[in-house]
Amino acid sequence: MSQRSMVPVLFQVGPLALYSFGAMMALAFLVAGYVTGNGLEARGLDRGHASSIVWWGAIGGIVGSRILAILNDWTQFVTEPLSSILTGSGFVWYGGLVGGFVSVSAYIRYAGLPWLVVVDVIAPGLAIGQAIGRVGCQLAGDGDWGTPSTLPWAMAYPRAISGWTEPAGVRVHPAPVYESLLYSGAFVVLYRLAQQPNRLADGSVLCAYLILSGIARSLVEIVRIEPRYALGLSEAQWFGIASVALGAFGLSWARRRRAALASLVAIAMLVSSSGCRSGGKTAPDFVAQDLQGQAVRLAAHRGKVVFLNFWATWCPPCRAEMPSMEALSKKFAADDFVMLAIAEDDGGAPVVQKFVDEMKLSFPILVSPTGEIGRSYGVYGYPETFLIDREGRQVARYIGPRDWRDPSFERDLRTLITEGRWVRGPDGN
Repeated sequence: MSQRSMVPVLFQVGPLALYSFGAMMALAFLVAGYVTGNGLEARGLDRGHASSIVWWGAIGGIVGSRILAILNDWTQFVTEPLSSILTGSGFVWYGGLVGGFVSVSAYIRYAGLPWLVVVDVIAPGLAIGQAIGRVGCQLAGDGDWGTPSTLPWAMAYPRAISGWTEPAGVRVHPAPVYESLLYSGAFVVLYRLAQQPNRLADGSVLCAYLILSGIARSLVEIVRIEPRYALGLSEAQWFGIASVALGAFGLSWARRRRAALASLVAIAMLVSSSGCRSGGKTAPDFVAQDLQGQAVRLAAHRGKVVFLNFWATWCPPCRAEMPSMEALSKKFAADDFVMLAIAEDDGGAPVVQKFVDEMKLSFPILVSPTGEIGRSYGVYGYPETFLIDREGRQVARYIGPRDWRDPSFERDLRTLITEGRWVRGPDGN
């Protein structure tokens, strides 16, 4: 690798300069926002939140990063405070991670979003953002190179934005390149995990990020020139160890929490069903209009198994599962089964009708522009599906899209229709 791979300043006009580090940070935030937006949509949440999450993450991340950098070089800050704050180098990732975590969590709470679900969505974006950010460190020579090396890809940083003090002829490990590659690999793993939200407890993807990022940073620190502290480990390695430990603890907690919640719900349903005839949790009754303006009441379908789906036309996962819903509706048409899909679009029937015509849907579509019915069921994203037995009891809740043509689901649904028994758990598993 030659010094030509270093471009600290992309271009300069008079006193104004565009630093490669700043440009790559901007790109990192844009890509992270795109990944986060896709993740929100996949879970039926409004992708519009992604821009706010990135904005608050950027503010909190930059502030937290600068604070830790200043604390690490307090003497320099006291001597030249303004220069220390406004410099284009010296950002510390773990300070940024903590700062961004606090600011984004505040936004999630303000927006009323499910925290564990959203942080799982954010995790892959964090990894790819960090991978891109390290490219900026490589281009700028931000002082995070490694120890001297004779490997073919070792390089010198004579034009680094942070002072290069090695004598002529000395080459070092390009640590930012190593880190970028490791975080790119972490992104692939996290992105795949995030595509399986129903197999993992909420919060698991974030915990996996903490583990993978902690390991990656600790490994790269082996070849980096950084001050060593207790046990010969650098500050970043101690942060990495703490990150791995926190992630492992979080994974264990998330799994136990999911198992415990499922067990408690199952026990509660069992106790309730044995204590009274109606048993379980009675599905909230409602009245909604269909696309022809006719009122439809849930209670009118007592004696049938009801497949109740909440969705919106702007939701890609909803669109993806609609063909399988259409197939399921037709397959069970002759049974005591009814499918009701409630669209909660602000535009109401006119917007929904166009979508229904396009998708050629034949099962009953209802509209609830205010979202009041969804709130009565505790719906926080789209799609969500509820199974209601003949006696009006809610026996299962599915969060997220499904392929409803799954033979095992069809078999268990038929058992519910013919025998009145739901053989799965309340989460559909």
